[in-house]
Order: sequence, then C-alpha cells, then structure tokens
Amino acid sequence: MEEKMSTVKWGILLAVLTILFGFILGAAMGGLEPQIKDYWQTLAQPGLSTIYQNDPQKITAIINQSWKMLQRAHMHAAAIGTATLILMLILVNLRAKVIYKQVGSIFLGLGGLGYSMSWFLVAFRAPVVGDIHVVKAGIHLLAAPSIGMLLLGTTVVLLLGLRMAFSSKNSL
Repeated sequence: MEEKMSTVKWGILLAVLTILFGFILGAAMGGLEPQIKDYWQTLAQPGLSTIYQNDPQKITAIINQSWKMLQRAHMHAAAIGTATLILMLILVNLRAKVIYKQVGSIFLGLGGLGYSMSWFLVAFRAPVVGDIHVVKAGIHLLAAPSIGMLLLGTTVVLLLGLRMAFSSKNSL
C-alpha cells in the first residue's frame, strides 16, 4: 500500500494541506470574526474618501462581501481538499502508468489549493480595492488555472477509470 501511495504523495500532501487550510480558516472565522472584520476596516480606511466617498456604509458592505468570500475559501478548501483526496485514492488503485497517476494527483492537489487560496485572496484584497468584482477579475490568473487543473485531474481519474472498467484485459 505504501508503495502505491508514494506515486501520488505530492498530490496527497497538497490535498491534506488544502483541508488543513479549510479547517484553520473555519477555526479563525469562529474565534476571530470581530478581529478579522476590524482588520478589514483598517485596510479600507485609507480609501475612505477616494474609494468609498466618505460613506462608512460602503465599507460595511465590502466587509460583509469579504466575509462571504472568506466563507467560500473555507468551504471550498474543506470540500475540494476532501474530494481531491478521494479521487487520488481512486487514482492510486487504477491500473495506469505511474506518470498519469503523478500528474493527475498533482493537478488535483494544486488545483484545490489554488482555487481555495483565490477566494481567500479576494476576501483580503476587497477592502483595499473597494470592489469585489474588480478583485475577482484580478485574481482570475490564479483561479482559472486552478479550476483547469481540477478539471484535468478529475478527467484523468475518470478516463483511466473508464478505460480500466471497459478493458477486456482490465489493464492499462
């Protein structure tokens, strides 16, 4: 079993790191909500007159949006990290070349971590910029490749699984 798992060890490490990131975010959100929101308030203050037109309600609105983005980071990290870990456990048991397993697991691991981190970065950048849509557009360079890696990694597992399921030799 250990020999099998070593082929996807980097992907597993990334998936567990993603899950840990999600758990840490959840704990921080549960225990430090006022401190996080106060920090965002501090980040927004330099833009009070220019970005927020001296309207504290606009700062409150962006902080509420940032909180939602942080919740997304937490939920995506926990869920996608777990899903990619399961996909890697399936992948390691498929009959396929080691390189397919390695690449598939790294794509899954990097994709999950990158996508979760993109929501985290949106949450902490939005109070500075003042516009959640602008921040999302700016973080697209991290989010889009991460989504692509998740889709490619999942497709590798699917195709290898289908190939094994429908192979008369049951080998790849």
